[in-house]
Amino acid sequence: MNGVLSFALAVLIYPGLLVAAVAGVALLIVRNVARTALGDAKAPSPAAALTELRESWQGETNVPDGVSELGLTLSSAVAILAPALALVLLPVPGNPLVTLIGLKGDLAVEGALLLVLPLARLFVGWLTPTALTRVAADRGARLVVGAALSLTLSLTAVAQQFNTLVIANAPTQAPSAILNIARVLAAAAFVCVLPVLARITALREPQDAEDATPDELLELTGRDLFCFRLGEAMQLVAAAGLFIAVFVVPFFTTAPTGAALAILWVVGLLLIAAGIGAWDAVRGRMRVGDEHPPLTWWLGWPLLIALAALVLTAWATRGV
Repeated sequence: MNGVLSFALAVLIYPGLLVAAVAGVALLIVRNVARTALGDAKAPSPAAALTELRESWQGETNVPDGVSELGLTLSSAVAILAPALALVLLPVPGNPLVTLIGLKGDLAVEGALLLVLPLARLFVGWLTPTALTRVAADRGARLVVGAALSLTLSLTAVAQQFNTLVIANAPTQAPSAILNIARVLAAAAFVCVLPVLARITALREPQDAEDATPDELLELTGRDLFCFRLGEAMQLVAAAGLFIAVFVVPFFTTAPTGAALAILWVVGLLLIAAGIGAWDAVRGRMRVGDEHPPLTWWLGWPLLIALAALVLTAWATRGV
């Protein structure tokens, strides 16, 4: 296949913008269904989620006073491009770039790309001169900082276990029980980070001062809001895909191929989306006051688990 055509197919069709958008909306529906099944009254129905996307696409974009229009435009574009690029650079089954240039994925690049959308959302929150969005951005910043630490350490542990940053070169079998435990701990740390990477800021306005927390995108409308909403859906696909490529596939002693690999990815994506939805429902029942900021939790167990994975990995790889 022609190189330019392969690149265009990968970026625009599969696993790029088109398929990523469809898969993102599908996983968003699965996530909301899981929330509803666990009694989360705030979970939007599938129809409501699709309606919000359609209305934001058709709606008029109103730039708040004092906000840079260029800043909003760039942020909304990055919100879609970053998760889409993270998917394109993953060695997902059938990716044209894998056969064309031998694309194998890079742990550092993937981790950095997954942090772009949360950072763009914070930028919009701080850019908007409204107290509610500034407070939401400050709270989101504490989440991102804590998650970034655990994400970095868990991927570092994996890179040390694989002895490479290349995802596709991951060994298919751990040489020792200690390394297996380290991989499980690194995967657990990454799982703790998934809800932050795939966080959905879907609350349009605070309904109850005691029960609702406004989000960083509170004042966005029209196409800018659409880009962020679609980007959040695609971010779920990218984050779940990285988890499967790094923490699931390497556990098989014989790497799955063909239909088995495709089924593994589809089932894995659906289970991860449902799992995050279940966590959303559980988390929604927890009261988090100012005395327990999000950073407290993110610097607790997730960080300890990631550090344990890193220590065990160093222990096993150095033969101590």
